[in-house]
Amino acid sequence: MSTLLVAKKDFQDAIRSQSLLGVSFLFTSFLAFLLYYKITLETPAEPFLLSELYLPMASVVALVGTLLGYNAIAGEIESGSVLFLLGTAHTRTDVLFGKLLGRGAVVAVTVLVGFGVCAPHYAVLIESSPEILTYATLAGKILSLGIVFVAIAIGFSAVFQSETLAVWGGVCLAAGFSFGWDSFLAVIKTFMFTSLTLPPWYYLLTRLNPKYAYLSIDAAALEYAPFYLDAWFGLVILAGWVVAPLGIAYWQFSRGDLA
Repeated sequence: MSTLLVAKKDFQDAIRSQSLLGVSFLFTSFLAFLLYYKITLETPAEPFLLSELYLPMASVVALVGTLLGYNAIAGEIESGSVLFLLGTAHTRTDVLFGKLLGRGAVVAVTVLVGFGVCAPHYAVLIESSPEILTYATLAGKILSLGIVFVAIAIGFSAVFQSETLAVWGGVCLAAGFSFGWDSFLAVIKTFMFTSLTLPPWYYLLTRLNPKYAYLSIDAAALEYAPFYLDAWFGLVILAGWVVAPLGIAYWQFSRGDLA
């Protein structure tokens, strides 16, 4: 119950500060523009597929989730408000997981509002019948990714417990997951491989970025396809990105000096 109270307060703070409104507006605007650009302005050789929206929206939700979570614990510690929370019958576990639920709810509302508002926009723009189930599945994937990135950022915030480190860490995490990982993979691909056939471990390294966990790997291009390239293993990767940061954060936050 205490965890839910912390989550409720955190969500209400997001409403009062208008951060929920701002994030929802920006997310919805980007999705609306992306739909308009992909369907109307771009002239690809093949018809538009909703799967083309996945990577751009995954990068955006990585930024949203990280920037919502990076200061969740560190900001409370430096402002001293965490001591107030702990003094009102809440435990450190309540604070940690309450923050996860509260910021996760902000991401969930943001994604649901964005996809909900843009659904008629998509239906009007598309010439053929709208793929409602595929559209809803895409929304679910983006929502789950947002919560994963919130968990990673909150874990970082709880471990370092410094607002300055939280700011820089949040920027680095957001940039790293959204853009830096791709650059790193491009360097490996350019300088380590001369043929078009890439080894399985390269695809695993790609999928270790949460935003690529849902992507299907073309096993036909490989001599053999190990289990970690199967579709189900993407869920294992996402679960690992939630459990590991929060586990480390719980260990550090539960024993750290908050004074």
